[in-house]
Amino acid sequence: MSSLRDRDLDTSVEGTGLDALYRAHYDGMVRLAGLLVGDFSMGEEIAQDAFARLVDARGVREPRPYLRATVINLSRSRIRRAVLARRHRAAQTVSLVDPGLGPEAVPTQIAVRDELARLPRRQREAIVLRYYADMSEAEIANALGITTGSVKTHMHRAMTTLAERMEMLR
Repeated sequence: MSSLRDRDLDTSVEGTGLDALYRAHYDGMVRLAGLLVGDFSMGEEIAQDAFARLVDARGVREPRPYLRATVINLSRSRIRRAVLARRHRAAQTVSLVDPGLGPEAVPTQIAVRDELARLPRRQREAIVLRYYADMSEAEIANALGITTGSVKTHMHRAMTTLAERMEMLR
């Protein structure tokens, strides 16, 4: 049985009803999506997408169940895409090595690529842009929309982490 407040929110998707619905249920939708996909920042994106779809939807009589179903469906889609991307990356493992370096370098190349993938996003971006795209710190900062000092911090942290992890290959 829904409370009076829930029934009031369910009756109007436009105007202040939507504002109240957003304030009352946004956090819960973020938690739901975050728990489903295992990433609360992605949960925020999913919840925002669900509310945007609600705004565009026509004739929604009960917004809360609509939001919940939309969050679940969007979460499932994100999970499916991630699984497919992971499978695709695994299938491409052998083709992503540099054949010019010879067969003895393949295990090292694969290990470096795998360790790069494990780095946090900003650190990985900074390393790839610096060493694979041959960009300067200023160019990286501009491309990522961060300061040069942040680029240096991300680079230092990434290099420290990679050095520790790659030590096992020696």
